[in-house]
Amino acid sequence: MAPPFSNLPAAADEARVPDFRSLFESAPGLYLVLRPDLVIVAASNAYLSATMTRREDLLGRGIFEAFPDNPEDPGATGVSNLRASLERVRDTGRPDTMAVQKYDIRRPESQGGGFEER
Repeated sequence: MAPPFSNLPAAADEARVPDFRSLFESAPGLYLVLRPDLVIVAASNAYLSATMTRREDLLGRGIFEAFPDNPEDPGATGVSNLRASLERVRDTGRPDTMAVQKYDIRRPESQGGGFEER
């Protein structure tokens, strides 16, 4: 049996391939895609909005370089807790559930800089 669209010109077949990057980036949820070494490779628009970041400032950076603990909070545990969870997922291939975490987000300089409590 011939594959679907096999009798169509190549351009018509290519036109039927969804643009998965646009679909992912416009998804309504807050999504971040990491490589196994925890480098950011994709982020949804909703994630960028929620974290006050720009895609070009995140892609290719380590997640904890992009989202460090608030240096003014000596009790911050967001990085260590998230790192442990992500490493468990990577090492076991299984989901890991975390309790709600306090994880301050760096504000852009245009919005006063510093960190916003989350």
